[in-house]
Amino acid sequence: MKKIGLTGGIGSGKSTIAQVIKHIGYPVYIADKEAARLMNSYPDIRKDITERLGANCYTPEGHINKPVLAQIIFENKEALEEVNRIVHPRVMEAFEQWAAIQSASLVFCETAILYESGLERYFDAVICVTAPEEVRVRRVMERDHCELKDVMARVRNQMDEDEKCQRANFVIYNDGEHMAIPQVLDVLHKLQTNP
Repeated sequence: MKKIGLTGGIGSGKSTIAQVIKHIGYPVYIADKEAARLMNSYPDIRKDITERLGANCYTPEGHINKPVLAQIIFENKEALEEVNRIVHPRVMEAFEQWAAIQSASLVFCETAILYESGLERYFDAVICVTAPEEVRVRRVMERDHCELKDVMARVRNQMDEDEKCQRANFVIYNDGEHMAIPQVLDVLHKLQTNP
């Protein structure tokens, strides 16, 4: 079994590519979804986040307060790195347990901050999904109904898109000009046939 990281900047369409891969028949682990689950259910994570970033990061019912946490981490790169240090080792432990029970020859982990969190060591190969910045920004503004300045703050907190692409083993252009499915099929073929 090969473990494949799937990453890309905000608005690149990595979730769309993850869905294509899943429909083709490969298991895909969504790290952001798992991170949210663990942040709500793992007492040690709650304790570490509230100690470092404040009790208002959680609701009185004990659930992560997404708007508050998002505002903190998107305006403060150090806070974002702190949350990543707290959450992502546990997310990857859960990924390893999940991967161990899969029967497919390839398993995928979609995560926006693969390189930022130093997670590449967990994977046999990495795919970066990319699109021009103006396309990515427009997608996020439409999807999240937010302003340009908010999207740009999030873009600035991520690694440069070109650097992600250079570090990846494969790049999929999800820019509306290149057809995504043939690119996905080509990458899957290469992953299956190369030892």
